[in-house]
Amino acid sequence: TFYAFGTGFDFFFRFLYVLLMVTGIGFVWAWLNLHGIDVNVNREANRGQVGGYLVGQVSIVNRTRMPKSWLEVAETTGPSADTSSRGLALTREQVRTWRIQTYLTRRGVYKSGEVTLVSQDPFGLFRLRRNFLDPHPYIVFPAVEKLPNLDARLAGLPNDSRPTRRWDQITTDVASIRSYVSGDSMRRIHWPYTARVNELMVKEFDMGLSAEAWMLLDMHQMSHYGVDLDEVNNTEELSVTVAASIINRLMDQSIPVGLASNGDQAHIYRPDSSEEQRGRLMETLSEVRAYGQRPLADFIYSVGEHLNQLNALTVVTSSVDVQWASSLNDLRRQGVEVAVVLVDRSSFGSPADMRFPLEALTASFIPTYMVRKGDVLNDVLQTPVRGIPRSNVTSIGGCP
Repeated sequence: TFYAFGTGFDFFFRFLYVLLMVTGIGFVWAWLNLHGIDVNVNREANRGQVGGYLVGQVSIVNRTRMPKSWLEVAETTGPSADTSSRGLALTREQVRTWRIQTYLTRRGVYKSGEVTLVSQDPFGLFRLRRNFLDPHPYIVFPAVEKLPNLDARLAGLPNDSRPTRRWDQITTDVASIRSYVSGDSMRRIHWPYTARVNELMVKEFDMGLSAEAWMLLDMHQMSHYGVDLDEVNNTEELSVTVAASIINRLMDQSIPVGLASNGDQAHIYRPDSSEEQRGRLMETLSEVRAYGQRPLADFIYSVGEHLNQLNALTVVTSSVDVQWASSLNDLRRQGVEVAVVLVDRSSFGSPADMRFPLEALTASFIPTYMVRKGDVLNDVLQTPVRGIPRSNVTSIGGCP
């Protein structure tokens, strides 16, 4: 423009006209490329699991008779969404379809279906974008590890060597047979054995295996370390994986399982052994975050109102506080079976370790299991720990 009007030469005017024409054609080309197009994203499932893939397909349809070229398309939603563009061209009224795989790295609830379409003119002057939004929610369950060798004492898992517990009421589990004593109920008499020995014999019962199992996942904000430093590598995520793995194992054994968590929202689900319950608990574990305001000790007392002598409770926590250990002692005095899984925060770089809660639990004879970053859960959940080796103790406040 400067040279054209400054010199008045026809060449510069012609060159200006060509530039304006090329610019106009380029913009109109890029703009028209984005219109008359429909984009759809279809997923084969509405849920997945960390470590797996969510598979689906993208379809793009040219509704006009005008060919489309220099197009780039990418889905931009979900965990670790593949934002790399796929170049394509469409003839008139053509349909293009291809499969997509989204690798699932983080648990949570996401939206699938947002696609960005980028149009470029042949001269490379314009890059126009258009977002196609057809959101479909899907859930990513937490990672689950197989636990074929889970210790029988953890959450009341069945085992032939598990000791029986005497019970005054009549149950389906007979522990032993003894001679009749004045005052015994006639309903306790074992008639076949009485006829064999020609003496009144009565049955003694035990409560058998715990009728229901509870998982208490501690999601108090002060109980965890590394949540703000790493999205997938912190005590919160490992705790959720531990809880999900144990729940999955117990439900595979047809044991009714309940869940309680003091996270960003308080969750309490009474035990059930149905597949609907499994899905319900996994969905909760997909969303729960360590933003809870209710301390673990107080929450244990709240959950204790739902427990009885036929229940087993497993607590998963990385809290270094010791007050909650006394809360578990109160439950044990009520006859509730208690086990604890400590997630060692020092293995994630925390200056504090699990020495004090471990000592308190050991002194109370509560079965305690230690899980550290990188551990194989099937190995570490086989045997309770008795203490922390000196080589694994991290100094606190500069003191050994």
